[in-house]
Amino acid sequence: MINSRIAMAAMVALALTACSDSGDVTIASPEEQASQNELNNITVEGHATLPSSASDAAFSKALRRVAINGTIVRMSELDSVTLDATGVFFYSRCDASTGSFSFDGITLRSPYVKFELAPYQNSEDWNGTWSFETFDVNENRYVMVYSAIVDLRESKNVDINAFTYLESYRMRRLVRLGNSAVEAKSQAKREILDAVGLSDESYNFDKREFEEDRNHLIANKVVDDLIFEWSFNASPLQVANAFGNAGAFTTVNPVKEFFIDELNKWKADYPVHDDTVEFIDGFIATLYGFEK
Repeated sequence: MINSRIAMAAMVALALTACSDSGDVTIASPEEQASQNELNNITVEGHATLPSSASDAAFSKALRRVAINGTIVRMSELDSVTLDATGVFFYSRCDASTGSFSFDGITLRSPYVKFELAPYQNSEDWNGTWSFETFDVNENRYVMVYSAIVDLRESKNVDINAFTYLESYRMRRLVRLGNSAVEAKSQAKREILDAVGLSDESYNFDKREFEEDRNHLIANKVVDDLIFEWSFNASPLQVANAFGNAGAFTTVNPVKEFFIDELNKWKADYPVHDDTVEFIDGFIATLYGFEK
């Protein structure tokens, strides 16, 4: 259990002022230095998904579970070369029943940031760290921290969901392998679409307008439910690492087989020609290595 001193520190941070554990931020790119004015006194807004056993049964007909009122969102500035945290953090909370959040009047030195959701709704004691292997006896599942890595030069209206969670792990892996942040972002976006059978689609999951795309909401709902169901037996970190390490779900048999079994069961809940069934069929075909 997080002690009271850490809890108090987290609540103080929620005043939305930046805090820094280290001194200077290393910004290597002249292009990024030239764009510094884009990062002064900015407002960043977004929506967030947060699975919870307190919501309806997994794979309900609703297209999205949103992070409920009070859920903490942490935004971490990232080094533009390594994507490591610079030590500058901002905190906000999700509002009402829409999962919306906002960071107002902030200034950054790097355009790359990572958004993370507290592992519990209405958490009062999260300081931005948590054990990903912790089994929550109250929720009867392993905790998860959904995340997204975003270049704020591209959009200041963001979304946090199952797709961005997986994409962020792949980005970190690609950067460690020597890719630039730009290259890693581009490749991770292509790979997550390919991995779920959406090769012909354009990636918009990290932007707030993603919610206006019904087909992508369906895709996110299915992937979200798969991770949610997985968390009752094992850490979601295993799924994130499976995709992060390979850019696919087919290289780790327990993940691949679990996904196929769950998807086949869920198809029975929908009419034959439903859009959800179409996505599931394409996803299953991809997991088997077949054409869509």
